[in-house]
Amino acid sequence: MKKIGIMGGTFDPIHNGHLLIAENAFEQLSLDEVRFIPTGRSPHKQGKKITAGAHRLRMVELAIADNPAFAADDRELRSDEISYSYITLQKMHESSPEDELYFIMGGDSLRDFKTWYHPELICSCATLVAAIRDDCDRQHLHTYAEELRQLFSADVRLIRTPNLSVASSELRRRAAAGETIRYQVPETVRTYIKANHLYQNTDS
Repeated sequence: MKKIGIMGGTFDPIHNGHLLIAENAFEQLSLDEVRFIPTGRSPHKQGKKITAGAHRLRMVELAIADNPAFAADDRELRSDEISYSYITLQKMHESSPEDELYFIMGGDSLRDFKTWYHPELICSCATLVAAIRDDCDRQHLHTYAEELRQLFSADVRLIRTPNLSVASSELRRRAAAGETIRYQVPETVRTYIKANHLYQNTDS
């Protein structure tokens, strides 16, 4: 039996904020590993331009290469289905029912979680893990967590993470404008973005 953390996201690009949350979840919940799953066809970004999956997967691989507890998982990129979290988690649970799954998200996602597609099925397959930043309103997050426990019998864990405000949309904008993104993404990712001319001629 393994305790497996799941970090899903577009990762366009993956940045140090993602890695910091994953590392804190790994440590505070005594996980065996954390899997990063780049979104294939995101239900939240239909019609929006998203960097090719091969590039996003490669950036994840580069970002986590020095951490043996982190792994890249391309299952959603290989699927033609819209990447709903409940489908991914159900398939993982069915293939390895003895493993414990921990679905990791930013604290702000906890507020809107009940509006996701089939949140009750996500909660039936995995423990929810929400990151509380040092500058966050903790009381609100505790309130959201308790609401989810009541609504879906959710197992919700809150983890602590230091403040690090990084947004993929801002990184894309900075890269397009020729501004530095050094120290906001791993150096290997920054080099990859530059070498492959990613985020050029984009409004995002």
